[in-house]
Amino acid sequence: MFNSALIRIRLGQYGAAWLTSFVLALLGILGASALAHRPLVKVADLVLPVEFAALTLAAAAVLVLTFTARRETVATRLVVVLLTLLLFLPLLWGPVLGAVAAAWIGDVSIEYSQVYARFRIEISQILFRLAGLIFANPLMDTVWAVFQAVATVVGFLSSFFQVWPRVLRLLGAKEAEA
Repeated sequence: MFNSALIRIRLGQYGAAWLTSFVLALLGILGASALAHRPLVKVADLVLPVEFAALTLAAAAVLVLTFTARRETVATRLVVVLLTLLLFLPLLWGPVLGAVAAAWIGDVSIEYSQVYARFRIEISQILFRLAGLIFANPLMDTVWAVFQAVATVVGFLSSFFQVWPRVLRLLGAKEAEA
């Protein structure tokens, strides 16, 4: 049997991690660039690897916590592992989207960022291999665009459902019964 409460908690943690990484990247890149008087793209190259490492460690910690929880069933553990693996790339898209938004606000091209370019190349290669298994003639720009859209929507929705109840509580709305 599945522990749906734990799965909901993990998805909520995912949403919080996605939103936090997006906001930290956006504000960190813009703020550090303005305060240090450094080019925005250079700051993005410093911030993104730190965020990638933090998100990777967080995902690994979730897996370790889930595996070491004695009361969880094998089915629950497998669902959490599967969700962690499926949502890992969209999770990494959070800070990248923050960097893209910071570059847009700063009116610079994010393509000059070495970390962004490397991320795009690596993810494209992974998606190319996956698409090659599924499609006879993959169109990588289409797959990349779909990845960006799905990662953005998944991250936004999971963040929204994590934050919305708190916003309602702040506004004085009665809590909905779960």
